[in-house]
Amino acid sequence: MAEKDELYFEGGAIIACTRLTAEYFGVTPATLSNWMRAGCPRYKHGYWDIRAVTDWRGKQEGEKLAAAAASDPSKLTPAQQKVHYEAQLKEAQLEAARLRNRFNSGMYLERAMVVDELAKYFIVLKHSLLGLGHELSLMVSPYVDADRGRQIDRTIDERVKDMLEQMAVEGVYDAKTSTTEAI
Repeated sequence: MAEKDELYFEGGAIIACTRLTAEYFGVTPATLSNWMRAGCPRYKHGYWDIRAVTDWRGKQEGEKLAAAAASDPSKLTPAQQKVHYEAQLKEAQLEAARLRNRFNSGMYLERAMVVDELAKYFIVLKHSLLGLGHELSLMVSPYVDADRGRQIDRTIDERVKDMLEQMAVEGVYDAKTSTTEAI
């Protein structure tokens, strides 16, 4: 066959020149060049295998539909939506099974057990911290008068109570300057 033919058949393939291929797909020749750079198969310079280009475009459209499904499944046909949502269901079921397996293997602890243990720990911590002011005031009492010792005890107790209250409500302690006299 002469290369000047705009349309010919070769080995079961339909080969068309760039102009006819662009008309067939409803695009410009420049668009065909862009498609080629994006991976579209070309038979040879200036000629395109219509079936190969059609298959490539179908694959590209499939990828676009998959991207559209990820962003907005309502753009899909009902059959495609069914497949999309079934795939999401299977993924969720798989993740739930993995979570169950991790829980059963001991990677996670029961919430009630963790809450009980933390409650016990924080009760001990609270009593220890609240007793700290009294112990420190007893330690410094030989070096200061009784009023100053009680003031130290009160100041430390106020700071500890403020810290415990902030941690109980907000979860974070922000040391503020106290209105009482600094130690």
